Amino acid sequence: MRLRLWLLAMSAAFLQGCCSTPFSYFGSSFGLETSLVGDTIQVHVYYTGISLPCSQSLDGICVALNCSKSRTQIVGDSNHTATWCLLDGETIFHNNNTSLFYLRPSGCCWSPLVGSQRKAENLQFTFSLLVDLRNRSDNVTLNASPQPPLLPILRVPQNCTAKYNLTIYEKDGDILRCRYGQRTRHECAHCTQLPFFMLDQESCVLHYNGRGTYGTYSLELIIEDYPREATVLTHSDGTQTLHTAFEEASTTSFNQTTKVFSSIPMQFVIIVDRSISQCALGIFRPMFVHPTPPNGARIPASLYGEVTFTISAISLNERLQSEPQCIWIVLNMGLHDEPSLVGPDLQCSTNAMVLSVPRRLVANLPESNLQLNDASCNITGNTTHVLVKIPLSGCGTKLLEDESHYIFTNKLISRSRNTILADREKVAIPVTCKFQRLNNGSKETNLLKTATEKVFGDYSFEIQFSKQYNSSRRSAKAHTPFDATKKDHLYISIIVKSNVTTLSLYVESCQMSEYNSSAGITLLHQGCLNNSTTEEHQTGNSKEKVYSIKLSSLPHHTSQVFVTCNVQLCTNAYNSTPCALGCGSDNSSQMEQSGMQQVSAGPICIQKESDSGPNYAAITVGLTLGGTVVYVVLILLKRSFVGLHYRSVTRRSNRTRSF
Repeated sequence: MRLRLWLLAMSAAFLQGCCSTPFSYFGSSFGLETSLVGDTIQVHVYYTGISLPCSQSLDGICVALNCSKSRTQIVGDSNHTATWCLLDGETIFHNNNTSLFYLRPSGCCWSPLVGSQRKAENLQFTFSLLVDLRNRSDNVTLNASPQPPLLPILRVPQNCTAKYNLTIYEKDGDILRCRYGQRTRHECAHCTQLPFFMLDQESCVLHYNGRGTYGTYSLELIIEDYPREATVLTHSDGTQTLHTAFEEASTTSFNQTTKVFSSIPMQFVIIVDRSISQCALGIFRPMFVHPTPPNGARIPASLYGEVTFTISAISLNERLQSEPQCIWIVLNMGLHDEPSLVGPDLQCSTNAMVLSVPRRLVANLPESNLQLNDASCNITGNTTHVLVKIPLSGCGTKLLEDESHYIFTNKLISRSRNTILADREKVAIPVTCKFQRLNNGSKETNLLKTATEKVFGDYSFEIQFSKQYNSSRRSAKAHTPFDATKKDHLYISIIVKSNVTTLSLYVESCQMSEYNSSAGITLLHQGCLNNSTTEEHQTGNSKEKVYSIKLSSLPHHTSQVFVTCNVQLCTNAYNSTPCALGCGSDNSSQMEQSGMQQVSAGPICIQKESDSGPNYAAITVGLTLGGTVVYVVLILLKRSFVGLHYRSVTRRSNRTRSF
């Protein structure tokens, strides 16, 4: 399963006057995962796509695939016609007796904005997907197909050269090649190969030569992988096929005898835009600078671990679109992370996770040398297995939520309090139960709700801005640009929304930062105010904190800033009196505390007195992975960096709590 984080904004220049809302296709990419269920290979096909403008009709890609589930997310500025829709979904197929998985759907229709109006009107999109699903002799697993990212709508100045590295993810170490789709194979609809776009098939890099015609163009590509050495593929019935090594001399013809392992479609749109006076990156077009990870970087992550990295860019003048960069977050699946390999048994009930683990998987350690997240919880066992019942609302169980699921996690680990364990005796077995959210008031739903809301209930955080300390005037919402001048006071309200009356909000730290985070101002640290810049205002409400700062205290050149705070909830475990966490306070054992979360808001746009030197943009991206093998982050900076308001690291829809 793949997720994507988008950090960009669309220009409305080519969308003025759009008013109809049929499905309007603007590109897509596909991924595929397989699993063996008995003698049947279950194939999950995942897609992501773009519709522009957003359509009131059904997701056309979902219709073409007859998908089992889909989701549409509006992206862009809702105050303008620049809004477009990011689509994703999946469908499941069952391959019983065949070694090849072949899919050739089509749907309606490509946007009339792409290509010529006459040709593109009601032109169906089409793509072809082929994957060999047999077991490989080199890694003794089912063949895995390449995974291309979904490129956003790209824009390039007409007179500037550009390079687009397609950055395909391929886990088997095969040779990758990229080519244009062929009409005879039903791999494309426009099937155009324009002279000002050159595709390097060996490196999968698309070059624009700076001599194109103004317009909007589709790129309908096919990504293929070939064996580096002779590889035998074995079918479930025992029959075998030899795939010979890829012949490098034939890399541009694709007419060789070597069979492909997979052919995966990748379709996107590039707009050749107006010319500019300077083409060098960093002048008009933003240029990524240190410490931004390089294009194609693969950042390892652990199950439900957090990954944080910084994206920074520079532009001297008007901010156009940068060249895109792709970062892959790859989940490391160790031996203990794959239940089918290690054989522990996990049962998920509505109030507990019941885990049974063979003793060989815990280095035959006694129960006294094992613990959960909360070391005080009891672990039992017999002669062959370690047995543990993990409550959903205790023993350090953490709850992660998304739009559709409650996800409970804990971990069985070796404790080294009494002994120094050798590496071979160290144990770390993650435990996860995932429950789908239900809205039918069933008994199961109510029990889950009791577990998730036992301590803190359902809650969310919000930051609001105002120029006066007046609750009726504090209406600026998080992630919305807020205009101010250096003469203004800025009032920052941090609010927790919860139906639990005994909760208190604790703000551990806050920082106001420019694009370049090193230029930030600390408002609070470890609950203590920076008295030289920050003032706190008493509200009489334990769920709200209000601070103020004179914007004149910011550096002279500051034009836009964000506010980022680490926040936490606490409640008194034994009575209804408010808990007290703050500057210099001790954490009382009678307090229940939620996990620390980070919330952000902005930008705050400050009127400049003069403009000198380069404009920097920096954004810190934090991700929490849950059962996701690969997570692709595609970064693309655009006009005015409007996309940077997606700076929030922890979103309201994905919360982590400890019990």
